Amino acid sequence: MSPGHHPSYHTRDYRPGDEIAITELFGKVFGACLTEAHWRWKYTGAGLTLPLARLAFDSDGRLVGHAGAIALRGWRQGRYLPFLQICDVMVHPAARWQLGQRNLFTRLARELLEEIAQRWPEAFAYGFPGRRPFRLGEYAGVYEEVERTVCLSRPVSKRRLPLPGTRALDWNDGWLDAFWTEQASTLPLALARDRAYLDWRYARHPHHRYQLLGLQLAGLRFGWAVVQPIENRLRVVDLLVARHWLKPALRALDRVAGAIGLQAVEIWLPSGWRETVDGVLEPTEVVAANMIWRLPLRTATVREELYYTMGDLDIF
Repeated sequence: MSPGHHPSYHTRDYRPGDEIAITELFGKVFGACLTEAHWRWKYTGAGLTLPLARLAFDSDGRLVGHAGAIALRGWRQGRYLPFLQICDVMVHPAARWQLGQRNLFTRLARELLEEIAQRWPEAFAYGFPGRRPFRLGEYAGVYEEVERTVCLSRPVSKRRLPLPGTRALDWNDGWLDAFWTEQASTLPLALARDRAYLDWRYARHPHHRYQLLGLQLAGLRFGWAVVQPIENRLRVVDLLVARHWLKPALRALDRVAGAIGLQAVEIWLPSGWRETVDGVLEPTEVVAANMIWRLPLRTATVREELYYTMGDLDIF
């Protein structure tokens, strides 16, 4: 993409070395630390493309805006498809509030999505912004709401009836690829949750630690779960099971939580999945968003087809 210009701001694609300024801007905008090592893991660890981001600079050459995309392997209706997760769309406080072409949030998001559409015309781009940034993207005509994400919370049962069990799995277990191949045909639109993805997303995460559990009943392994104890609850960060195995899967994870003294199991699942099991449904402040600028997938289709979990977000 050729560089864009404005009397106040200049935009261009990411170049090696920009990560220093990007991580500094992240701290100013979000009030949290993003190390360069974490940035490299996030944007290059999956190994599918060079870092993909659109950057804005002021007249003094200072970075004031950024919109990034994580390139991942996705799956749609029987074939692999590029998935681009849009994240870290941020503008320095001093460069906000402008209208029209001066609005950097709009400008950077549109330029990034145009580049994605040029490179991968059939790609699916999505993200999970909070309510306020979602409204900005909706107003800019780049985001449409798939649904507001919901946390399903289930108190740990005190009953100890015979239930499905779990067993710790290695991140390199060859069964993971075979199981993904088996389950892919049941998921119309989803990240390719194969062994390579699990290794990058969870085993090699620079800060968080996760446990991979195989779910089994009477010697039959019917799925896996990535879990993380947080305070008094077991967070199910990711899960791959056939839909009819969802209830047994949650019963098995209930046992895991109870065995280590936790009080609840929580999981994020899309509409159509979460309604099939019991629990307390609590809407979050996060919106599952379809990126519509120059891209082909209609939001109604995404709403019907997309399978996602907490692990689709970059914050867990």
